[in-house]
Amino acid sequence: MEVAFRQINIDDFELCVAARKDAYFCSFGHYDGFDDFISGYRERVLDRLATSGWFYIHIFVDGQFAGQLEFRSFSPEQEAGYVHLIYLKPKFRGSGLAAKLQDYIVSTLSTAGCLRAVLSVSRTNHRALTFYTRNGWEFVRKNPKHDETDFYQLWLRT
Repeated sequence: MEVAFRQINIDDFELCVAARKDAYFCSFGHYDGFDDFISGYRERVLDRLATSGWFYIHIFVDGQFAGQLEFRSFSPEQEAGYVHLIYLKPKFRGSGLAAKLQDYIVSTLSTAGCLRAVLSVSRTNHRALTFYTRNGWEFVRKNPKHDETDFYQLWLRT
């Protein structure tokens, strides 16, 4: 299995929207609010692709689109990067690929000087929560901006 991590090409924007839509459903079990959530997304992606510290990555396995990462090497938390999205298409889930995605994030954020990574995850996304807790992520606190999500952190290897 050949895995490739490539910066998102805006010409493949429809892959970004599809990834975000499926991830939204996995997180909340419905699409209510997705249209508001995705509003302005193209502009945000374009802006962030041109801004240092942002990482928008497509994952390909043997040349086939398999998933997407969105993260940054800064956050309000001291010496922490923030992970916005770890997404795998359904056919790639459970294949061990998620660990490779986490390794990529850890390596990138460590190189950028981060000591830990932080993310927010829905309490109803049991598959993601199982992966995170099995792979070193620790509960930090409830997300005060979103009733259904909690913050988790991962201490990065130094």
